[in-house]
Amino acid sequence: MTLTQSEIRTIVLGALLALFLSALDQTIVATALPSIGRELGDFELISWVVTAYLLTSTCATPILGKLSDLYGRRLMLLGCLVLFLVASALCALASSMTMLIAARALQGVGGGGLLTLAQTVIADVVAPRERGRYAAYFATVWAGSALIGPTLGGALTQYAGWPWIFWINLPLGLLALGIVDRSLRKLPVPRVKARIDFTSVALLSLGTVALLLGLSWGGTAFPWASLPIAAAAAVAVAGGWLFFRRQGRVEQPILPPRFLGDAVVGPVLLSVFLAFGGYLVLAVLAPTYLQVALQASTGEVGLLMIPLMVSTTVTASLCGRYITRTGTYRRPPMVGLPVAIVAALALAAMATHATPLIASGLLMIIGLGVGPIFPASMVASQNAAAIRDLGAVTGAVAFSRALGGAILVAAGSALVLGLIVAWSPSVASVSGLEELVRRPLGEAERVAIARAFAVLFAAVAAVFALSLLIYLRVEHRPLRTQTHGGTEGGAG
Repeated sequence: MTLTQSEIRTIVLGALLALFLSALDQTIVATALPSIGRELGDFELISWVVTAYLLTSTCATPILGKLSDLYGRRLMLLGCLVLFLVASALCALASSMTMLIAARALQGVGGGGLLTLAQTVIADVVAPRERGRYAAYFATVWAGSALIGPTLGGALTQYAGWPWIFWINLPLGLLALGIVDRSLRKLPVPRVKARIDFTSVALLSLGTVALLLGLSWGGTAFPWASLPIAAAAAVAVAGGWLFFRRQGRVEQPILPPRFLGDAVVGPVLLSVFLAFGGYLVLAVLAPTYLQVALQASTGEVGLLMIPLMVSTTVTASLCGRYITRTGTYRRPPMVGLPVAIVAALALAAMATHATPLIASGLLMIIGLGVGPIFPASMVASQNAAAIRDLGAVTGAVAFSRALGGAILVAAGSALVLGLIVAWSPSVASVSGLEELVRRPLGEAERVAIARAFAVLFAAVAAVFALSLLIYLRVEHRPLRTQTHGGTEGGAG
């Protein structure tokens, strides 16, 4: 396979556009939910518009990554784009909440595939030594979608109607489809034809969906100690155990057990699980702290959270350039994570008397410290994988991040809510943190809430510390200067 620089740039453009579609759809919907609920009714189902997408996209990331190893990137990326566009049209045309939720679930399958395949395609055409520089592009896409999504969703909903948050995907998706269809024709198609193990697909989907449902329901729809949550946990454990047991026996495993035994991939998966989970805890729960404990307004909270996202993008980009220049992926996270740990501990120490600006500044420093691990983990794992596992390892990293985020956000929410109820009996009746924003609170209650968040921030610092200790075990391997088409290499 020989590609010109122009062809590589075109492939990268198509991959980034596909990634942008997937990332944007995770953020553009939130501001439209009230309007959707008013028009379609069934307000009690409104959270499923987000949850359905989360469930299917998380399941799809490792499965579609493996399918691309078996049947080729172009075929799978085209299929995911078509599925995403069809589902987007169905979302826009939905006449009931049930129809919208079903369409969002279908859209999540396509979106999860785009997330994994966009990063895998880059790995096909760019050598690991040069791949770090593209981390800047990926980081910019993620930050751009996080910043643009809510604003664009609000504007489209207000001036054109909520269906347009889905219609807007069509021109962008068709453009990506045209670019991908032409540019990826030169990518090699796997010569060894093998079949996906559908039993593994079913077991992984069952275990993941049960886990995410339990985390979503716990503390809101049902108490954590209730029978439905226990049943979801039991199904998740059983499904996960049967899945990993089967992976050691099938010819084409979705998540090969050798990943966990590899001196690079194994520690990377666990480290990024913790790092991204801790980061998402702050991204999801810090707005409640700013608004309730520090009395920042709703508009101010959005501005105060921007430094966290932007700083993460800055150091992710710098890390990518450092990897390209030096050929090492270990040092940036080893320098960055201690910075995040110290800043998180400072935020914990100052939680009861910080100003909104100080809190935002410390969140920014945390973002600076966490940013490097995201490009470093992807470059390291893709460099360590054999060509037959490139899609699978990319999907495994994305899957690990998604699970880390879901599990730690649920754990963090439960921790904060439990401490608030224990320390401030007057708010013992709240069923979720979002209720605190709507309640009139006294000074003593706000102090109790700030103390609860102080414990949370200290816990996040501990999570970052554990992530660092695990990342220290990642083995250094020289980054290849050729793509897999030039030399296979890798662990396996």
